[in-house]
Amino acid sequence: MITAGAQVSSLQAYLQTPQQMEETFCRLGEMGYRIVQIQWVNPEIPPETIAKALKKAGLVSVSTQDYYSAVMEHLEDTLRLHHLCGSRNVCISGIPYEFFSEDGCMAFAEKLTAFAAQMEAQNKVVSFHPRAQEYRRFGDKTAVDILMENTPDSFQLGLDLYHLIKAGLDPDEWMRHYQGRIEFVHFKDCCHDSSGKELLVPLGQGEIDWTSSIRACKETGVKWAFAEQERWQKDAFQCMAESLAFLKENGINP
Repeated sequence: MITAGAQVSSLQAYLQTPQQMEETFCRLGEMGYRIVQIQWVNPEIPPETIAKALKKAGLVSVSTQDYYSAVMEHLEDTLRLHHLCGSRNVCISGIPYEFFSEDGCMAFAEKLTAFAAQMEAQNKVVSFHPRAQEYRRFGDKTAVDILMENTPDSFQLGLDLYHLIKAGLDPDEWMRHYQGRIEFVHFKDCCHDSSGKELLVPLGQGEIDWTSSIRACKETGVKWAFAEQERWQKDAFQCMAESLAFLKENGINP
């Protein structure tokens, strides 16, 4: 069964001090969220403080996410947070610039394979979160395909449906192709104003038709659907509440 959650990077501006973070987590809990993915909490806040604030708010972190360099730099704290929260999905976002070529993707896949083995020894699974640019093609394969085909089957794909759609690809097709290797997806909606500028909006209020994506999530065994919105035209917390309401209306409950 797929469960709705919050990607807390959506509220980065409100995660810079322990007090802000605690208040933010409590507000997410009051909205009805029960699970979260942790990203972009101020790295100076200790894992013990984060875990305590999550528990007070009635939230459970099932995954962390950050760029490769940040995960490596803060690995000890990341693993400590996972231990305190009982979570196991360590997600890496994006391909570092120096690996962004066909040969580079192969080299990065080797690094990810080694890291996945290191994490497996600690009962953790590693996943990769592509952005739109990671779907660039090298020959007949995207950079994402190269990574997934050269990592073990236990290596997961953290699929951001917004970025996939932005790259001109079909979420339904990708979820079915990598079925069994996708524990979570990100839902993020957008529209464009009269000047053509892209705006992020709560789920169901933008230009994306989520019908087939929601069906594919349910049919392929995705565990978690995280609402995400890092820019807002109104109160950020109201946006997260409205996104949760949309997911619940479509049978994805917290």
